[in-house]
Amino acid sequence: MKKAMIITVGTGKSGEDIAGAICYSIDRERPDYVLFLKTDLSSKLTMPHIMANPVVNEREIDESVIEDPNDVQAIAKECEDQIRSLIEKGISPKDIVIDFTSGTKAMSAGLAVAAINMGVGTLIYISGERGEGGRVIPGTERAVAIRTNRIMADLLFHKAVRLFNTYQFDACIHTLEEAKALYQAPDFIRRCELLQSLAKAYGLWDRFDLKGAFSVLKEIREKDLPPQWDLVHIIKGNKEALYQETTEQFCPERAVDLLENARRRGDVEKKYDDAVARLYRLCEYIAQMELNKEGLYRSDKGKIDTSDVDIERLPSEIRSMFSRYYNEREGKLMLPLYQSFSLLAEVNNSVGRKFISDEELSKKLLHARNNSILAHGFGPISANTYKKMMISLEGLLQDTVKDLDKTIKRVKFPKIIS
Repeated sequence: MKKAMIITVGTGKSGEDIAGAICYSIDRERPDYVLFLKTDLSSKLTMPHIMANPVVNEREIDESVIEDPNDVQAIAKECEDQIRSLIEKGISPKDIVIDFTSGTKAMSAGLAVAAINMGVGTLIYISGERGEGGRVIPGTERAVAIRTNRIMADLLFHKAVRLFNTYQFDACIHTLEEAKALYQAPDFIRRCELLQSLAKAYGLWDRFDLKGAFSVLKEIREKDLPPQWDLVHIIKGNKEALYQETTEQFCPERAVDLLENARRRGDVEKKYDDAVARLYRLCEYIAQMELNKEGLYRSDKGKIDTSDVDIERLPSEIRSMFSRYYNEREGKLMLPLYQSFSLLAEVNNSVGRKFISDEELSKKLLHARNNSILAHGFGPISANTYKKMMISLEGLLQDTVKDLDKTIKRVKFPKIIS
């Protein structure tokens, strides 16, 4: 496999001193290809000494003049283009060595930034005993290598944290796999695998696999959580909420969980159709919770059947209003969403009365949902419709869930501080 070097070329005191350090670096690395990044001045003062040295013989040599040796961003962009060109020629990033010893500070910084961005394997600079002007004395040179794997792995880890904090859990897990492949220090691997476990748990939860999420989350020990992440109390509350959701058919945690899932879809991802679909399901669940509180459902094998309202438990004066929803084939009184709240209003349930009186929610917004692509139509849900529906549902939950703010904290996904 071919090896390449990219070297910044400065001037030093006379050009000859810098040339000696650069030639030492080339002799040490023995590349097949060398690209010199030079200025107009170093082209005149330093390059002739380099090209006169036999170390460059039988090597492919290219030179590129930096137009503005003090523009870090422009230099980084040019260096990235040069590195990309080498990769396109079949040279692996791990077989590219960057020497940023000489040149302006902007040249060194730009080349180093480009190298890290492009996944170059090694950065080196030439050190040694310093003489006049702080320059390395010829004959005392030694190369200091910086393996970029650790730097790149850390960058990937921080990227994974950002993905976790924006609920992109699958991408977070994939990014951490890339980080682990670059750097295998035990502490780093443990930190990656801990974050992967968290991403797996919350990814399952985000997809409503509550049992799967609880199974993963309960295996994470408090002592394994880094103090700076500040997650212990949050995860404890999350575990308690998941336990309630997986063991109770009706619980405030599940209702608020639907609200927060919708918030993630709408506020973060801007997927308003998905958000409103979840808010619609929350409407249904609120109605089911309240009908259960009123004792209006039948039970099937010890479990409340939310598709079967017990008509015998309705006040006689309102039975005829709802009997037309009796399904002969199923043998059940099956109420649609609006009629469920109508029944609640008729039995003087405060949540039912509030829903029916809120025409913005009960008619206009639910009509918009029914016309969306995720229901019965093709119309998109607007941000404004989502926000109005979110406000209405939060208001409805205030009457359904005691200590709503406290329950929101128990189901809200954490964000990691790194």
